[in-house]
Amino acid sequence: MRFLLGGRGRLVAFLAFVLAALAALPAAFVAGSSAVISRSVAAEGAGQSFEVTSTLDRKKVLPHRIRWLGLPSLAPAKVAEVDFLIDGKTRWVEHHAPYTYGYDGNYLVTSWLKPGLHTFAVQAISTDHRRASTSTAARVSPASPPPAALAGSWKRMLTKAEAGNAGPAGLWRLTVNKIGWRFRDPNGRGALVDVAYLSRGLLEARGGIATKNRSPQEGDLWCEEPFQPVRYRWSVKGDVLTLTLAGPKRCDGQSVIVAGEWTHE
Repeated sequence: MRFLLGGRGRLVAFLAFVLAALAALPAAFVAGSSAVISRSVAAEGAGQSFEVTSTLDRKKVLPHRIRWLGLPSLAPAKVAEVDFLIDGKTRWVEHHAPYTYGYDGNYLVTSWLKPGLHTFAVQAISTDHRRASTSTAARVSPASPPPAALAGSWKRMLTKAEAGNAGPAGLWRLTVNKIGWRFRDPNGRGALVDVAYLSRGLLEARGGIATKNRSPQEGDLWCEEPFQPVRYRWSVKGDVLTLTLAGPKRCDGQSVIVAGEWTHE
């Protein structure tokens, strides 16, 4: 196009030409450009990394019991789950903060692990499927054995009236060893409980020992989380173990099953 107008007229004509050309651009082209920009921003947001830390980070030796939490840098609403792995195997999964191994307020109890070096890892998965992980290698010390008089297998028969709502009636079994106290109800459902021996004839049940993921459950058979310690006095005469509640009950059903007389198997 040739501009034959002079001076100001040429400028006006040129501007008119530019405006007409812009107006002629296809609407789809403009919309398509916006869509590309939006997708780029969304993809960039989805690709942003995050971190997770563990309360076991930089630990070299673990005690008998220790709190183990996973701490993602994301807001809880953006966290789908936090997995706790020991030696590469998932042992606990949490979907809600605080992300604690073995129920809220409970502990990682190491008595069930073979003495020596183990790897403890935490993996966090976001709601948009991103992952972050951290791991540490720490040594586990040998577990201490229980008092000799308590060690071994015990049994107790409960009637329906005696068991009440605490559990099924029938033959209950208890195994006491260096790992802890393992209870089995008449249906074979169990609980593995961490027990501390405070003084001669006095012990404290401190909570479930989590050795595997929630299903099937292996932790606190009678208690809601968080577990509150319960104390018992104990004595053994011949083949009979007698357990008596020593302090607040705190835990619905547990004392109904535990307190009483057990016979050595």
